Amino acid sequence: MKTNKIINKLIAYARDNLMLDALDEVYTAGRLSSLCGVTPEYEEVECDETFDKLFAELKAAAPNVDKTAVLDILLPLPHTVNYYFSDELDRNANKAFDFVYELYAADGNAVSSDGYAFYTDSEATDRAVSIPVGNDELEYTPVVGGVKKAYMSCPDILTSDVTSRMAAYAETYGGVIVKRVGDDGYLTANTTALDNAVVKEQIKSGAVKIALLDYPVPALKISGIAKNATAREAARIINAAADENIKTVTACTAKDGVTFYVVFANDLQSDDIFKSTDALAACGVVGTVDLKEITSVLEKGTALSTDLFAFKPVYAAVGGVKHGAKAKTALAGALAKLYAPVLAKAASADAEKAKALAAAAETEEL
Repeated sequence: MKTNKIINKLIAYARDNLMLDALDEVYTAGRLSSLCGVTPEYEEVECDETFDKLFAELKAAAPNVDKTAVLDILLPLPHTVNYYFSDELDRNANKAFDFVYELYAADGNAVSSDGYAFYTDSEATDRAVSIPVGNDELEYTPVVGGVKKAYMSCPDILTSDVTSRMAAYAETYGGVIVKRVGDDGYLTANTTALDNAVVKEQIKSGAVKIALLDYPVPALKISGIAKNATAREAARIINAAADENIKTVTACTAKDGVTFYVVFANDLQSDDIFKSTDALAACGVVGTVDLKEITSVLEKGTALSTDLFAFKPVYAAVGGVKHGAKAKTALAGALAKLYAPVLAKAASADAEKAKALAAAAETEEL
């Protein structure tokens, strides 16, 4: 039966990619067969196809099957994943994160240019792992797709709690951690456009430096070797903005000490291409509509069909020639240029106000 052939390939995929033990293969095949309403016919096969392709085949054969239900059967139990993740985290944080992202990976489509990252096919898993941040043990929930992204849940009371926790995460794990102060959770990513932005004006020098960045919306860079002093300075600026009802997004990275970015941005408005409105979007990690079709057009140099009309600005920016293997690079550059004015419209303050807030914050107490 065709359905069982697909199930057998899924078992092979899970054996090679999802930690499925050989002793559990027959049992797991039986559970999948039951889910699909067929009699089990298990035999060992080899498979080099992606999960998304296999699930599409299964969906065609068994239309009522649910993707989450299939993954729940194939993936190891959350406590098993957490055990392996925590064990590796003690030895090599990068390998630990690679492990959990590769385990939960789906076929994603991501392109990047000038620090901006544009991703599609990203979805949250409800399988969190435990991650120590400072004195807290937090839930880290990977979002699978083309960009390493996660949600981290932890309620905050004071702005100083926010900045100290962000500094602890950045210093321990690298990457980027982002929060819109007042929200319940944090977002993490492996990239940000803010690191690529040049300094427009140096506002303060000394142990803690503050600079206004050349970014589509006003953004202050607060940096220094002394982690705690840098975190306090960032908290003062965030509080000064909050006192005037100015929305900010705060990002933190571990680069030359600890660096905070306070981005003066409201939620972004979606358009035909860009759909992300969360805090990461203000930092240049941007959700888009599906890019696969326009990527194919740029690879082959074909004409833009009417159903891809939303991509007309991208197509015009890139040019209607055949880009082949360089299509994603060309696409990323065009998206970065198109995104800048979208982000600029989200500004919650102008550059002069941002500088004034930084100066006023020097005398503020938390």
